[in-house]
Amino acid sequence: MDDGVADLVDLLARRGALDIMRALEGGPVAQRSLIRRLHGFDETVLGQRLVDLRRIGIVEEVPESGALRLSSRGRRVLGALDGLARASRDR
Repeated sequence: MDDGVADLVDLLARRGALDIMRALEGGPVAQRSLIRRLHGFDETVLGQRLVDLRRIGIVEEVPESGALRLSSRGRRVLGALDGLARASRDR
């Protein structure tokens, strides 16, 4: 497996990563609102996960507002994950 794919899968398996991506699926969200939306998670864990997701280009900041959103790469990854979910149900 390509190292980039392995790194992505490793990150997505970490607590909170997919929750953040799903929370951003509908469009940009201010970081404080995102933390409130994901109220069951430790703020430190979410902060680290956001750093990780931004580092690999899954989440980006909206320049005008500072809100967070999925990047085009993040939307593609989420689409691929949705495809995997559908395939797992089609047994």
